Amino acid sequence: MLAMRTKVPVIVGALALCFTVLPIRSPAADVDQNTTGLPTYPHLRRAIMDTVSRSTLGHQCTHFAADSGDSLEMVEAWYRRALPGAVESDVNQDSIYGSYFKLTGIKLTRGSDFLTVYRTDSGTSTSIELFKCREALK
Repeated sequence: MLAMRTKVPVIVGALALCFTVLPIRSPAADVDQNTTGLPTYPHLRRAIMDTVSRSTLGHQCTHFAADSGDSLEMVEAWYRRALPGAVESDVNQDSIYGSYFKLTGIKLTRGSDFLTVYRTDSGTSTSIELFKCREALK
């Protein structure tokens, strides 16, 4: 179980880096449907919906990862409006990404669900990750 917890930040971080490094292809062809029930940012270039839930921060979470060419500030503002009542924190605080990456952005939490909107120092796109969570089964 501990081995799985330590792999999750690495897997999520690797996906995030792939989004910022991969060449851009046709927008419509690379956008999976978001089935988390959390709001989908309207201007996505790529998106991946995980097919299975994973253990994340002590919860079972369905994960949707996407990126947009819009500015970090624009995407952050959209999600602040789309998730009223969410608690905002720095994406690096209690980070699911560990100390592997220095990111600029926010984490919005509402109940057990959360999302991150961020950009890496050398990134050219804004990354969005949505986590629809429930208590992990024991």
